[in-house]
Amino acid sequence: MTRRRRTSRALKRRTGLREERPCILIVCEGQKTERYYFEGLKRTLGLQTMEIQVEPLGAAPITVVDYALELREERKKRARRSPILTPYDDVWCVVDVEIPPHESLNRACVKARDNNLKFALSNPCFEYWYLIHFEHTSALMNSIDEVITRLKHHQSGYKKNDPDFFTIVFPHTQKAIDNAEAVLREKHYEDDLRKCNPSTHVHRIVKKLLEIKENS
Repeated sequence: MTRRRRTSRALKRRTGLREERPCILIVCEGQKTERYYFEGLKRTLGLQTMEIQVEPLGAAPITVVDYALELREERKKRARRSPILTPYDDVWCVVDVEIPPHESLNRACVKARDNNLKFALSNPCFEYWYLIHFEHTSALMNSIDEVITRLKHHQSGYKKNDPDFFTIVFPHTQKAIDNAEAVLREKHYEDDLRKCNPSTHVHRIVKKLLEIKENS
């Protein structure tokens, strides 16, 4: 009896140590721009269980997906041995469609879907997510430079890979979410954005993180 009571208490202690809030892994294709944004979001929302892993700049979309799968499997193994860790609740791959699209993009989309990874495309680039913090636009973007030029109409000092740009866009987050969703409705697209220029699914990650913050 005494041994069972002690074991029960030990189990309760172990259970009490486990993370209660969802743990989100975000694997970004870009080395700096996306990382600075999501790290800023994590810091501002106080989401300590959110992890960001960044592949080298210019990594192929399929490499991002493979890396996300590797990290997810490693986390599962560590969680089985740990009283503290849990497996990731969601794993997101953040990828640009680019112009022209990378040759591995289609394979990456299929592999992510088949392995239950969440895939956040920006078409043509992540800067479109920044742009819609300031305006609603569904006009075709013929190049990444065109997106950045349009962004500079609102923020003339914008520089790619600026670690402080998050503080400028964050107050307009709800506007960006509304604009992203409005463009998708306008273009009649929902999940596959490879041929939906311009568009983004970054807002889906942001909404999830805001929900976690609200419920924490």
